[in-house]
Amino acid sequence: MKHGLRRCAAALLSLALPVAAAWADAYPTQPIRLIVPFGAGGVTDTTARVFAEGLTRELGQPVVVENRGGAGGSIAAGAVAKSRADGYTLLVITNGMVAVNPLIYKTLPYDPNKDFTYIAMLANTPTVLAVGADSPYQSLQDVIRAASAQADKIAFSTAGEGSDNYQVMELLQQATGVKMLHVPYKSGSESLTAVMSRNTDVTAVSAVTAVGFIDAGQIRPFAVTSSRRVANLPTIPTVKEVLGKDVEGGSLSGVAAPAGTPDAVVARLNAAIAAVAKGALVQEKIYARGSEPVDPSQEAFKRRVVAEQEKWAALLARPAR
Repeated sequence: MKHGLRRCAAALLSLALPVAAAWADAYPTQPIRLIVPFGAGGVTDTTARVFAEGLTRELGQPVVVENRGGAGGSIAAGAVAKSRADGYTLLVITNGMVAVNPLIYKTLPYDPNKDFTYIAMLANTPTVLAVGADSPYQSLQDVIRAASAQADKIAFSTAGEGSDNYQVMELLQQATGVKMLHVPYKSGSESLTAVMSRNTDVTAVSAVTAVGFIDAGQIRPFAVTSSRRVANLPTIPTVKEVLGKDVEGGSLSGVAAPAGTPDAVVARLNAAIAAVAKGALVQEKIYARGSEPVDPSQEAFKRRVVAEQEKWAALLARPAR
């Protein structure tokens, strides 16, 4: 009886495998949803939309961007983690969502180590520390001096805990020993608007986003959060040049799918993302504007996730998950 059941199961499996392979080979046959965990206008959203345009051409099906902000990306991540693992619901995931959120939120609707298949990184984007054009602070040193004189006197805006600008401001406070007041918003664009309207004093703006506002005279840039000056903003010094402190951070974005997504589908998506990253569209609209290209392989993404988790566990003095 047991042998008969085993033979039956084996026969069913042998029939199912070719069907699954054929299904994966045909992928995609319908539009793909690309969930962005922050509001429109920020660097994560900009990167997602450029890649979505390229992927639409590469895959032959519409890749539709949906913004679902809140809780540092946790709301979007939780929703995608519970979605069908069929390759038709994808998530733009950031380093903050995989490494910072687990350390700052008591509970999360997702587990970054169990709920996702990491497909490919998209870009790494440093930020620019800046104030509004009419701010009384003329330098980053002025901001730090004011913050040193009185805790919470300086207010900084971000796209929420876990966002790239939150991470950078956290690093800045740790490097200088000051305590500032955090004012979270739903998106990077709202955070930037808060600084320009002087509802907050300072923020970190992605290098991609900052260019237009600097050129228009709407923000006053002080320093970039990278190890070297950014190519499209060559006159802006690094934080180390200004303060003598290492403050390197920004937005690392990638694409993830729910855990259990078929390997063939993941491979198809990985290859498509790599092809789009090499194309003129991304080179001109993303990499030439302040973002840095990254290794698109799955293994590189997995290693980077582990590295980010270890880095932030050490910075926030809590054990890695």
